[in-house]
Amino acid sequence: MRFLGALAYTLSACAVASAQTPPPAGGMQNLRNPPVVGGTGSLALPDKNDSSRYLGQPNQHKTVTGQPCVTVNGLVKAQIVNPQISEHVLLIANACSYPIKIKPCYYQSTTCFQTTIAGYSRRQQTLGYSADREFRFAYTEDFN
Repeated sequence: MRFLGALAYTLSACAVASAQTPPPAGGMQNLRNPPVVGGTGSLALPDKNDSSRYLGQPNQHKTVTGQPCVTVNGLVKAQIVNPQISEHVLLIANACSYPIKIKPCYYQSTTCFQTTIAGYSRRQQTLGYSADREFRFAYTEDFN
């Protein structure tokens, strides 16, 4: 009898936990400043209505000449074992002397990760795997 009571309590606790409101979909859609958007192939161009959803320009660290410190480019690599599956890779470069934290995501998605790129360095980082031959990404820079 004690087991059934514990089971009922556990089930009610799970029901309460699942009734919580989920995080907003879209990951980066509710920002005051837009993310920097990029992509590969024909998806490299941003949507025409992208700027109307945000209040300002992307917030980026700048060099002394006013250029963005961080540049991110997308690359698609076919897997050797299964060429139908592609690896979506981000090529991240930092042209400034200090480390910068960024949060890259698939475009309008919550599939993200956080990374810090050291000063004057470059890195390849895998965003994900898919059968798609092209992808879009967005990233924001951390100023804290």
